[in-house]
Amino acid sequence: MALNAQILLSILAHESDNGDISQSLRATPATYALALTDGTGANQAQVVWSDAGTATLAGVTLSLTALPTVIEGAAATVNLSSGMKCIYLRNKGIQSIAISSANVSGLPSSGLSVRAGGAMVLVATTPSSYAATSLGPSITLAGNDVDYDIILIGEGTVT
Repeated sequence: MALNAQILLSILAHESDNGDISQSLRATPATYALALTDGTGANQAQVVWSDAGTATLAGVTLSLTALPTVIEGAAATVNLSSGMKCIYLRNKGIQSIAISSANVSGLPSSGLSVRAGGAMVLVATTPSSYAATSLGPSITLAGNDVDYDIILIGEGTVT
């Protein structure tokens, strides 16, 4: 199964100033786009894993070497230990989600936090972007009854 992915981010902010007689409008646009093709080099990826999940007080730990999925009705396992090019997390809950990683380079060991209703996207283009640094790489999502969408795109295998 060949992979092609488009990662698009668009921000358009408008500010207006209502003076006594005149008005001014300031637009601030920003866009980011990345196309990933199938492979293991720069701007390439092989697999996608996604989940819309919830977790209790204990949170959830996602082992990057054994992410469960279903492909064409059959149970399968995604292994992303070779490296991730895109990490997307949307917090659909009312509590913050703390993200920490064990043995994944490029992610801060102190972790990140996505506030309630917020989202984060981390994108990199090189083969070693967010790669496993030793056996057992994982990402942990912790918080009180977290509700999330997550998408991981990277190099790896599906078995």
